[in-house]
Amino acid sequence: MNNEGFQKSDDTLVTCFFDDAAVPRVAGPNTPDSSVNRTCGVCAAETSVVLRIGSRRISLLAGDGFVVGRQRNCDIVPPLPRQGDETARRRFLKVSRRHCMLFRGNAGWCVEDGEGCRRSSFGTWWRGEPVEGVASIGIGPGVLSVGGPSAGDSVSFDVSSIGLSLVLSSRPDAKETHVLLCGEALLESVDACLSGLWIRFVDGKIRWRRGCETGILVPGTRVSGATSDFWVE
Repeated sequence: MNNEGFQKSDDTLVTCFFDDAAVPRVAGPNTPDSSVNRTCGVCAAETSVVLRIGSRRISLLAGDGFVVGRQRNCDIVPPLPRQGDETARRRFLKVSRRHCMLFRGNAGWCVEDGEGCRRSSFGTWWRGEPVEGVASIGIGPGVLSVGGPSAGDSVSFDVSSIGLSLVLSSRPDAKETHVLLCGEALLESVDACLSGLWIRFVDGKIRWRRGCETGILVPGTRVSGATSDFWVE
């Protein structure tokens, strides 16, 4: 990768890029996997950028928790259905404005239906089972369904992992992928264009590394990938 499209500044080259260790969440006394400061009405993601590769969008999200919902300021918002697709529209409308939250607990990734004291209207389902309060999803793989138990009556995501990071890909076409960053993540399993590209959230910025080159992902730029160019939004 060349440096075109990346911020040129004194902190662009990063020394000890992966020296700091990921800090696990501290479990609460009653729900050991659900330790998180859930603040109603506030999205928990601190930083996000979007990589656009052709018709695909890959969102990189960093923070303590990630809200899924129909409200536009949620961290993960299902795409609007195409005009005239009534089946997709019914699925979309079953997603609450702030439907569920994903975060890391002692035993790995967790999902909470609703947010804080508020539950979703139509429920959250993991691997076909309803989520009652908080459920551990580990590092996947599995299907997270929002609004119903199956893809036919819900908005669904295929869930997998890259190291400690969680990956949610929209079903069935996977044109929208969300990477919830924890530690370092090698993105080539998400798209071949990103071969050899390591990503990590450091000092309030999402930083990249490929070979001996390092830098910061800066929105509004075009970057040369392994097989094609991609845009940073």
